[in-house]
Amino acid sequence: MIGTPEHLKMRALIAKGELLGPTMYVASPELAGRSYGDPFNGYVVTTPEEARAAVKKAKAAGYDFVKLTIAISRPVYDAVIEAAKEVNIRVVGHVDLRVGLRRALEAGQQIEHLDSYMEAVLKDDSPMKVSVSDSGVGRKANWESLDYVDERKVAEVSLATAKAGIYTCPTLTFFKLSFAVEQSDEAIRARPDYRFFPPEMLKSRHAARQRYWASPPTLERREKYIRIRNQMVKGIHAAGGKIMAGSDTPELFLLYGFTLHRELKNLVEAGLTPYAALEAATRTPAEFLNALGEAGVIGRGKRADLILLEANPLDGISNTEKRAGVMARGRWIAEAELKKMLDEIAPRFQTDGRE
Repeated sequence: MIGTPEHLKMRALIAKGELLGPTMYVASPELAGRSYGDPFNGYVVTTPEEARAAVKKAKAAGYDFVKLTIAISRPVYDAVIEAAKEVNIRVVGHVDLRVGLRRALEAGQQIEHLDSYMEAVLKDDSPMKVSVSDSGVGRKANWESLDYVDERKVAEVSLATAKAGIYTCPTLTFFKLSFAVEQSDEAIRARPDYRFFPPEMLKSRHAARQRYWASPPTLERREKYIRIRNQMVKGIHAAGGKIMAGSDTPELFLLYGFTLHRELKNLVEAGLTPYAALEAATRTPAEFLNALGEAGVIGRGKRADLILLEANPLDGISNTEKRAGVMARGRWIAEAELKKMLDEIAPRFQTDGRE
């Protein structure tokens, strides 16, 4: 979702069959209103002119989407949408509060994280206009806004999302486990994906987690936060909207792949059936990627990307983790081989990068 030139090279090698991997779709380096992080992989866009130039640059480089993140003003957003239409590239990602949910739905943008949804469901007379969408979730004062949610608006924005025909990726697991449900150090270190995080990343993630949980929001507000987000997801799906399963990793010890299975469980906990959750990880993303003719479902003539399970996931969504193996672009990889591959690469993440 925040691509690099290296991703484009990998995409090409995989397509040629020279590198084992999934079919890759690569969004552009992020478009943000300011530089942040070290290193910052993106285009800083503070004016409509900069925004249009960034969109054209991303298209020319060969990225599949334009990725929006933080600090995007309304004029910059409008310029991004206009330029993207001109060069025929779709816009994905975050929704800045200055842009607002209504404008993003109108533009047809794919929306990550239910961005700006929590602000959109505040009461009309709420003394607070900011809530816990996006980075606001890390500001304790913002959690007071949960006291001013108008639950009738939850149904309204869910229906509006479905009517807009946009695709939304709520990333329930990341926000739930990072900000709403406290977990012990032991539980986090016991995760099967923990061993794939480099030491420096572990250090920074643990520090961020300790800062947040040193003085967290009240349990009542955190439980309400989970409930409202779940209601949104269930409402969007019930109204015929398009939900996609995603992970937003490698944030806070939740790694790619592993967290997709966690997300399926959380979609079911939100009220989707196991079938609907599976659809959110297979058919619906393929539809969004305009790839349904070749992938996303199993059928004669389709690309052989599939997972074979030892138990029926319709009986329990956790059965997606009971793998017999994976077929990746026609190559069969048994579960024993998959585990061996993971065991072999895990130690590399614990080096200083010289091996």
